[in-house]
Amino acid sequence: AGSSYVETHLSNGQNSIVFVMLKAATFAAGVYIILAGVQIVLDEIVPAFKGISEKLVKNARPALDAPMTFGFAPNAVLIGFLASFFGGLLGMTFMAILGTTIIIPGIVAHFMAGGAAGVFGNGQGGIRGCLTASFINGLFITFLPLFLLPVLGNLGSANSTYSDADYGVFGVILGHVNIVGGRTVLISVILIALILFYSVSILMNKRDSNNFEKVEEIK
Repeated sequence: AGSSYVETHLSNGQNSIVFVMLKAATFAAGVYIILAGVQIVLDEIVPAFKGISEKLVKNARPALDAPMTFGFAPNAVLIGFLASFFGGLLGMTFMAILGTTIIIPGIVAHFMAGGAAGVFGNGQGGIRGCLTASFINGLFITFLPLFLLPVLGNLGSANSTYSDADYGVFGVILGHVNIVGGRTVLISVILIALILFYSVSILMNKRDSNNFEKVEEIK
C-alpha cells in the first residue's frame, strides 16, 4: 500500500504527495472554520440568547454542543483528538486479537468527543489530564458499541451503531431493560428517569436561589 495504491484507489490518479497535502490543508481549514464558528457563537449568539431568555424564559441556559469548548484550549483539542484516536486504534487491535466484532474508529467522533475530553482534561490536570481523558474516551467509544450492537434490533443486525459514549451507556442500559421487561417496563423506566431529572433540577434551582438571597443579605 504505497503511492501507487493511493493514486489508483483513493486520489483518482492524482499524485499521492499532492493528494496528502490537499487533505491535510482541508483538515486544517476545517478545524479553523470550527474554531471561528465557536468564537462567533460565544461572542454574538449567546449574548443575544441571554437577552431573549430574560424576557421569555427566566433563568434559561443555552444548550451548546461540545465544539463550543474548543476555543478555550485549541492545542488540547488536537492533542485530545490524537490521544482518543490512538485509544480507538488500540481497542480495534484488541478486538482483532480476541476475534470479536471489530469497531472501526470514526474520525468525526474521535475529533469531537476526544477534543472536548482533551479540553476538560487539560483544565483539570494539564497535559497529563488531557491525554488520560482523551485516551479513555477513545476506549469508551470503541468498546461501548460492541455491547450496544446486540440490543439495537434491526439496526444492530445491519452492523450499524452510534459512537458517542453517552449513547452507548444509556443505549446498553435501556436496551437490556427492553429485553428483560419489554416495552412497558422500558417506558416506565424512562418516565421515572425524567421525573427524577426534573425533580433534581428544580431542587438545585431552589438551592441556588436561596444561596443568592443569603449573599444579598450579607452584602
